Amino acid sequence: MYTAKKTGVSTFLIGHVTKEGAIAGPRVLEHMVDTVLYFEGDRGHPYRILRAVKNRYGSTNEIGVFEMKDSGLEEVLNPSELFLSERPINVSGSVVVSSVEGSRPILVELQALVSPTSFAVPRRTTIGVDHNRVSLLVAVLEKKVGMSLVNQDVFMNVGKDR
Repeated sequence: MYTAKKTGVSTFLIGHVTKEGAIAGPRVLEHMVDTVLYFEGDRGHPYRILRAVKNRYGSTNEIGVFEMKDSGLEEVLNPSELFLSERPINVSGSVVVSSVEGSRPILVELQALVSPTSFAVPRRTTIGVDHNRVSLLVAVLEKKVGMSLVNQDVFMNVGKDR
């Protein structure tokens, strides 16, 4: 870090994020750098999201979406098209919603299924959605809409999984 600051040469330090979501190693390293970027994605998919979690000289409210190809990483110019490309039309339990990542609106598919439970306590299964947010939605539907979900399993998925 000393040499980078002294010579004015930009330097990339590559680190590791633990299972808990914290940067591995000394916490002081995060305070020394100007920018912390997370490169997120699943091994089974060619798409990656570059997200700034610290940026001393700019916004942290932006993301970049990239696709890994034979020639290397390429920017995905229209992530909405990517997320909706194989979506069947007029399918029950599926809706397109707008989400904002920084200043970029992105259209994504939200899939939901409600079915009678065969357990004493109904399941609330989520992929790509915060479990607590789904519990809150279920509570609001029960209280304000009068929809009884006490004996129903609720499954919710955001994204392209089929």
